[in-house]
Amino acid sequence: MADRILIVEDNEALRVGIRLALDDAGYAVQEASSGEEAIRKLETEPCHVVVTDIRLGDLSGVDILKKAKEVNSEIEVILMTAYATVETAVQALRLGAYDYIQKPFEIEHLLHRVRTALRMGRMRGELEFYRKVEYRNALDEGALIAESRGMKEILAVIKKVAPTPATVLVTGETGTGKELLATLIHFGSPRAKGPFVKVNCAALHENLLESELFGHERGAFTGAEKLRIGRFEQADKGTIFLDEIGDMSSTTQAKVLRVLQEQEFERLGSSGRSVKVDVRVVTATNKDLRVEVKEGRFRQDLYFRLNVVNLRIPPLRERMDDILPLARFFLDRYAVDFKKKVSGFSPEAIEKIRRYAWPGNVRELQNSIERAVLLSDDEIISANSLTQEGRVEGEAVTAGDTMNIEELERGAIQRALSATNGIQKEAAKLLGVSPRVLNYKIAEMKIDWKSFRER
Repeated sequence: MADRILIVEDNEALRVGIRLALDDAGYAVQEASSGEEAIRKLETEPCHVVVTDIRLGDLSGVDILKKAKEVNSEIEVILMTAYATVETAVQALRLGAYDYIQKPFEIEHLLHRVRTALRMGRMRGELEFYRKVEYRNALDEGALIAESRGMKEILAVIKKVAPTPATVLVTGETGTGKELLATLIHFGSPRAKGPFVKVNCAALHENLLESELFGHERGAFTGAEKLRIGRFEQADKGTIFLDEIGDMSSTTQAKVLRVLQEQEFERLGSSGRSVKVDVRVVTATNKDLRVEVKEGRFRQDLYFRLNVVNLRIPPLRERMDDILPLARFFLDRYAVDFKKKVSGFSPEAIEKIRRYAWPGNVRELQNSIERAVLLSDDEIISANSLTQEGRVEGEAVTAGDTMNIEELERGAIQRALSATNGIQKEAAKLLGVSPRVLNYKIAEMKIDWKSFRER
């Protein structure tokens, strides 16, 4: 079967010219003269590559790109425009465009882009297959970068725990990779072929979270027009990952405890009818649940149920040996994703990466490298290309300075609280972190934030 190409162009002469060239090259070509026609064809006809103008009469090429990726993430999209801008290119690449070509262009140039896009599409499909296999063998294949002693010890524990039914509690600061460890646990278990369901408990209001976890019957509350299957039910014979469990209300905590004890629950509005499930539970939090229990915000019996195995992921500043390998991993990854010839870091960039505390942890490092690669025109990333948006931009630490990091953090937080009159949300913005991270740090360091408001 020939590879199928969709051309979206409102200029008839150009559209016909491209179609004839692709026909001659042996491709199965479809045409669309408008965005709406293109979307109809994407929804009804299989397609491997879309070649679309970025300026159409009704929709934009970016709209077509989004729809193509929604229909099938493996469709490759090439955007054409006579109005090339850096902003448009960056947006298109971030949304998953394969390439960006400026009019006027040689038809051979476009044919080359189409051929390489098709090869990339096939490679992505193969990579997706191997990625699933890799998850199942992640511990043996080294899918998680772990050069530091602390991370190697965590992986050793996961290798022992994953094949068992034990409940696991993963703790650590935001951005350290708690979800990745939960994924490794699932795919390293006998439940790997079953569902892996993830829920962020902090993202939903209490009532919505209960409905999300346990489902509801039709008519259970206003707006409940049909039966809803909850996440625990969806995770039957598999694993459920409850992220940010420290933010769960006491009512929901009690229901989760029942699932752990009895492997059953009731949908909202079910009139006492129980649903049986076979689910392994992995949870995560950036809070100290011992403190939450002591202060009455978290049930002690649930804490004991969750804390069968406790994996604490150290922050990146305590994993100095992992920082540069992670940076290189992200550089290689985004060089492929953005089709850049970036191959390494300058000595100054390496020094900057090593010395910075990375308060946003792996997530901040990843974002910094992604942006540097995306905007780079050179083969080597310079120090100036790296953005570091942590609490105290420019404050750096070396391996020998690690013991002073808490002092730096405390000072930065106190200065931010003073500048914002104790308003934590504003202080978090000033520091470049989420309010959740700041609240966690304030509690951990026992900082009296109210005293700043009184000033």
